Amino acid sequence: MVAFVSYFVYAYVALPILWKVLYEKRYEICPLAKCWRPLIKCLSESSCRTWLVDVAQCQKPNSTALEESAKHYQHVQHPTDPAYCQYESFDRLKTATALDFLECIGRSGCMAPAKYTDVCVDMTLLGPPLPLDTIPTHVLHGKWRKVFTSGWDLWPCQWTEFWAPHTPEEEHPPDSWMTEWPNNPNVWRMDLYWKNSKDASFTFHMNNEMYIGDTWDFDPRSAQATLRTRAIMWSTEAHENWYLLDWTEEWNTMMIYYCAYTSAVNRYDSMTMVLQREDSPPLNKEQARYYEQLAKDILGDYHGTLRRIRPCGS
Repeated sequence: MVAFVSYFVYAYVALPILWKVLYEKRYEICPLAKCWRPLIKCLSESSCRTWLVDVAQCQKPNSTALEESAKHYQHVQHPTDPAYCQYESFDRLKTATALDFLECIGRSGCMAPAKYTDVCVDMTLLGPPLPLDTIPTHVLHGKWRKVFTSGWDLWPCQWTEFWAPHTPEEEHPPDSWMTEWPNNPNVWRMDLYWKNSKDASFTFHMNNEMYIGDTWDFDPRSAQATLRTRAIMWSTEAHENWYLLDWTEEWNTMMIYYCAYTSAVNRYDSMTMVLQREDSPPLNKEQARYYEQLAKDILGDYHGTLRRIRPCGS
């Protein structure tokens, strides 16, 4: 997730896993042994089969697909990562056949270490982040649009919903893997939604538990965080440390840096993002420039160069 994507980033986990599973020699037998039934179904379905072909094209060093992807993602730490190229085929993952295959790969133990991994910000060199209660509970609870990202998650029309502790289960039932929300008063829920392209008919959805005031210890550069998150998607678990760097009440806008880690593939993702409540007027040019400069002032150009997310309907 960012990765989450973080945040997972998250979507940034599943495709790198799948590529390694299918094409790295040490692991190529594993899915045939453990996931041969869903693999056969995938190969028998046009959309799923085309997705596998796209994955293969993205692995070829001189392929047109990989070269175009590297241009599109030149702002990230590893532009030639085949995973970013594979994101362009995300829409083909909307069928039950494709998702069943991913679920099998995720739980099978076939995952190989990621080829690329980010370097996260050394947060021990910065001051403490803002606590989450800097944002009033009634403001945080609700729907937010993603305005900026520094990472690979450039998909148009992204939004996030935050759910406070003790939300009635009949209003929003917890996922089966959730152990703390909604009963733990110190745990929020975060739902992420995104479309792979402007005209996509399918919307992806991923859930997280947010542990307020806690920090994962996966990176020695991780200072005390505003919160830590836990997410499971396609049977793969990912963790993030979130640092709230700015909250501007007048614009209902927050800026967050997070470092994500997926132990199954030993991969880090480093991202900065700006979120704004959906019911607030969109940032104007002057306000947008404020965040673009603020991110660089705090994190430097390497981690703080922001890219605008295309809003829904544009």
